[in-house]
Amino acid sequence: MIIDRRHLIAVACAISIGSSLPALADGKPYVTADDVPVLKLLAPPPANDSAQTRAELDAVLAIQASRTQAQADHAIADQEETVFRFLAGMGVVLDPAKLPLNKKLSANISETEEVVTDAGKKGFGRPRPPLVDAKVVPVVKLSKSNAYPSGHTTFGTVTGVVLAQMWPENKAAIFARINDFGNSRMVGGVHYASDIEAGKIAGTAIANALFHNEAFLGDFEAAKKELRTALGL
Repeated sequence: MIIDRRHLIAVACAISIGSSLPALADGKPYVTADDVPVLKLLAPPPANDSAQTRAELDAVLAIQASRTQAQADHAIADQEETVFRFLAGMGVVLDPAKLPLNKKLSANISETEEVVTDAGKKGFGRPRPPLVDAKVVPVVKLSKSNAYPSGHTTFGTVTGVVLAQMWPENKAAIFARINDFGNSRMVGGVHYASDIEAGKIAGTAIANALFHNEAFLGDFEAAKKELRTALGL
């Protein structure tokens, strides 16, 4: 594969956009890869030279050809792994400074997602679309980690499942946002469709583990009260 100079510049720009994002609060994982062994739970990704990977690359390229600036901006904003960004994508804007318990819970969920999916990313070793096909030009940060499963989709799924238990009156919209959050990774040009589906499976497994975790349950109940008060419920 030959990657031309314009492609390298575009990738570098995407990396610089991502690196300029504000740092998020440090979190502490509730569970680890031993508790949610994604290498055992997930099917392996399609091979790089398989017909399925080619079809998935073509789907990424089709999105790239048709995406609007608004869609690109939405995908860029969805790089932020917080419950506040998840909600903002639904039109629900909350001040993190006024919801410290939710900020803490979200940071811990993000850290949990990272330690769990990192084992899968390293074990499966699937390169991201721009590294397989030079025609793919990402508009979001191209992470150094591998593609499978999608960590952002995993985080979005865990966050959505948790939010649906806090705010069951809005469950349908929350689950629609899970799909939208994952789709942003394809719009951004950094994931395949199968990465996103694997992220949803991993996220559901993590969420299930969390609701059997004493530390999480204590934080969840406190954050639930805080969120519902902020929403006027």
